[in-house]
Amino acid sequence: MLVAQPWSYTRAMAPAEDNPNRPRRRGRPPKTLPQGADVRASLVDAAAAEIREAGWFATSTNRVAARAGLSSGVFYNYFSDKVDVLLAVYERWVADEWAMVRSVFSEPSTGQRQRIGRLVPMLIEHHTTWSRLRHALAVLARDDERVRAARLHSRMAQIEQVLRLTGRRGSVRLRTAVAIRLMMFEAVADSIAAGDAAVMGLDRRALSEDLATSLLALLGPEPDRG
Repeated sequence: MLVAQPWSYTRAMAPAEDNPNRPRRRGRPPKTLPQGADVRASLVDAAAAEIREAGWFATSTNRVAARAGLSSGVFYNYFSDKVDVLLAVYERWVADEWAMVRSVFSEPSTGQRQRIGRLVPMLIEHHTTWSRLRHALAVLARDDERVRAARLHSRMAQIEQVLRLTGRRGSVRLRTAVAIRLMMFEAVADSIAAGDAAVMGLDRRALSEDLATSLLALLGPEPDRG
């Protein structure tokens, strides 16, 4: 799916300052830890790796903190709970996907059909690589308002970005058409990522080509360069 730049959901929470008078434990010298934004990025990296490898339900805040080389207490200086760090991972996922879209559509010497034909397999692979994250988001969105709101916000931002690519005004009818194609793309890409399409005997290449044709019909032969 075509995506927009990530929403402003997560917040950078600064940890409490170390007490210089706090006595140090004897033995090995204290480990030098990254500070501020570096700590937060390390926790997001660790959470992303845990979700990709073990899945959402096997991931815990303790495992995330340990993988980042931090204590569980440090984790809660930056994130309120496991869902909070999941949304930070999702924010990064959206940013990475939009970077793909932006790089492909910034190629002036490439025709629209070629751009979309190259982009669609990249996006499907992105969904496949992060299939466990995608599954977790779908499950949690049913009951967790934070996850549901984040996904809806992202989808609305996607619609705005696609409208910019078409160069057309966002009438209700056009917005509806964009939303339908985006939801269809997301559902098919997630089905391929989860292996459902293969189980049903559907050809991945044919699905990719059909998705590209659908996007080409929506965007038109060439984007508006004005």
